[in-house]
Amino acid sequence: MEHAKWPNTGQVDWQADPYWRNRLVSPALIQVHDVRLEHKQSDVGVKLEMREVLPSTLLPSLEHRERLSKSLRVGDLSESRVEQNRLQALAAEYGWLNCLRSNDVQKSVNDPLGARKCRWIHVSSKFTNDLAGYLLGLSDWSENSLETLGALRQLDHCVSQNERFSKHGRYFAPFVQDLLEGYPEMAASEEGKRPLFISVPFMDWSVEGLTPPLRFRVDSRAWEQNQSNKVPTHPLRSIMQHFYRLEDTEDREPQQVFTRHKPWLTDRDLDLRVRQWYGHYPRRLAVDELWILVVDARHVVTFSSNQSWKAQWPPLQLSARISDVSFRGIRNGFLSTAPAEQDYTAYTHVITALSGALGMLHRSFWPDITLCLTDRYAGYLSHLQYRLHRSPSTRLVMDLLQVQEELNIVVQIMDQQIGLVTAVQELLRTCSSETSRRRPSVAYSDLTTSSRDFSIPGTTSFRYRRLSLTPFSTPAAQLLSTLQREHVDLVALRENSNALFNRTIQLVNIRLEDHGKAILVFTIVTIVFLPLSFVSSFFGMNFSDIRDMAATQEQFWKVAVGLTCGTVGAALLFAFYGRAVVDGVVEWREGIKRRGWRKGAIGRVDSWDEKIRAKKPVWNPLRKRR
Repeated sequence: MEHAKWPNTGQVDWQADPYWRNRLVSPALIQVHDVRLEHKQSDVGVKLEMREVLPSTLLPSLEHRERLSKSLRVGDLSESRVEQNRLQALAAEYGWLNCLRSNDVQKSVNDPLGARKCRWIHVSSKFTNDLAGYLLGLSDWSENSLETLGALRQLDHCVSQNERFSKHGRYFAPFVQDLLEGYPEMAASEEGKRPLFISVPFMDWSVEGLTPPLRFRVDSRAWEQNQSNKVPTHPLRSIMQHFYRLEDTEDREPQQVFTRHKPWLTDRDLDLRVRQWYGHYPRRLAVDELWILVVDARHVVTFSSNQSWKAQWPPLQLSARISDVSFRGIRNGFLSTAPAEQDYTAYTHVITALSGALGMLHRSFWPDITLCLTDRYAGYLSHLQYRLHRSPSTRLVMDLLQVQEELNIVVQIMDQQIGLVTAVQELLRTCSSETSRRRPSVAYSDLTTSSRDFSIPGTTSFRYRRLSLTPFSTPAAQLLSTLQREHVDLVALRENSNALFNRTIQLVNIRLEDHGKAILVFTIVTIVFLPLSFVSSFFGMNFSDIRDMAATQEQFWKVAVGLTCGTVGAALLFAFYGRAVVDGVVEWREGIKRRGWRKGAIGRVDSWDEKIRAKKPVWNPLRKRR
C-alpha cells in the first residue's frame, strides 16, 4: 500500500494520509522532547538543554513505521492465542512508536543529533488502553523481548488492581510499580532498564463552568468519552468530585473557595497580573492525575489531561512547567557542568515530572506564580475573620465548615503525594543499590516521609554536585522538603480555620444568649398584657347584656387583675415545673390503669377458683372400702 509523501519542511497535514487518519494516536497528538548536551554560550560552557522535537522533523524516521509490526514474532513469545492476537493488534496500532526510539547515548557535544541523553514523550490524554501500546512500541524487542512481555503482563495487572470507579469517572489510586515484579527469571536484567509505572494526583486550577476550547493535540476520543461510559479514560475532576466519589456535587461546586473568593475585584494591580498571566480567572480547584511510564533508562512517557487552552508561557500547562521550570531547576541546582560527569536518564526525569506536577499551585516550586494555593485560602480566611469581627452568624459558621472541608481534602492529597514521592525515592534507591536486598515494588503508605539518599540508576556511575546554595544533595530530597514545607503551611491554615471556627461558635452562642434574654423580656410583657387585652376586648363587645351593664370600672379591674395573675402564675408554673407536672399526670394515669388491671385480674382468678371447686368431686372415704 502506498502512502502520501509529506514535505520535509513546513506544517504537515497528518489527516491527508489514511495511515494516520484511522489511528488512535498520531505524531500530532504527542509532544516529543530530547535532553541533549549543547554548547550555547562560551562563558557558560556545555549545558544540558531540553528541546521540543517538531512532528514534521520525525518524517524521515517514520518511513519505517511498519517495521515492528512485521518483525514481531508473537508465536515465539506466547502460546496463548488470545495474547498473540492482542500483541499483534498493539503492534499494528502503536508499532510506529518504535521509530522514535534510539539506543545511541550522547556522551559529548560532538556526537550526532541522533544521540541523546533522554527522550521524553508527553501525551495530553489519559486512556488506559494506550499504556500497553506505548510500552510495546517504545521497547527494544530485539534484545529484551521476554522482559517486555513480562512488563506488559504486569502493567495490565497493575491497571486492573489500582483502577477505581466513581460517579464522576475512573481514577487511579496513587501507586508506584516495578513492571518486572514477579518475574524472578528476569532478575539479571540491567538495573538501568527496569520499566516503572507511577500514578499520582495533583492539583491544578480551572475556570468556572465549561472550559475554553482546546488549541491543539485534540484527541477524537475526548468527544466519545462524553457520549459513552465505555471509553476507558480518566477525566479531570473537581476537588469535590475527587472526595465525594459516589455523590452528586453540582450544588456544592459554587461554594468552592476558588469560586467565592475573588481577590482581583478589590486589587486592580492583581487583576491586571491575572489577566496578563492567566488569561482567565482561576475560579475552580481541580484534581488531575499524572501517569509516568518509564520504558527504560533513556525513554519515558508522561500522561495528563489536555490543558492546551492554557498558555505555554507563562508555563501554565504541565508539559511547559516540566520543561521550563522543573528541568532547569534540577539542571542548575544539581547537575555538574563537566560533560564527563553529566547524565540525565529517564529516572532523573521521573523526579523532574513529579516536581512539575506536584508544584503546579505552590510558590515554593515557582516563585513567579501569581495566585498560589496557600494565598487563596489565606486570603479567604482573612475575609472570614473580618466578617467575624463585624457580625458573627450561623452563615459564617457554614462558610468556615466549607473551608475546613476543602483544606482537609487538600492536606489529604498532599499526604498521598509525599508518601508516593518517598516510595519512588526508596524504589529507585533500592534498584540502584547492588548490595541491598531487591525490593521491586514499594507501597507509598508503608513509608515515612524522611529524606534518603537517592542515586540515579544508569549505565555509568554518577554523583550530584551542588551548584546553587541549596542545602540538599539530591533533587528527590529537595522535592520532599518543598512538599513538606507547603504541607506545613496548609496544616497551619487548617488549624487557624479550626480556631476561627471555635471562636465563631462561642460568639454566636453569646449572641444567642443575649437574644434569649431579650425574648424573655418580650415574653413577660406579652403574658402580662395579653389578659388585659382580652378583658378589654370582652367588655368592649357590642352586645346588649354587656353594653347595658350597671357595673363600674372597678368590675373591669377585678376581672383583669385576677385573670392576669392567673395567666402569669400558670405560665411560670409550666415554665419551671411543667415537666414535673406532666410527668406526674402521666404517672397518675398509668397508676389508675395498673390498679384497674389488678382488680380485673383478681376478679378473674376468683371466678376461675369457684368454677374449679364446683366441678371437683367430693372425696368419700367409704367408697374406697367398698
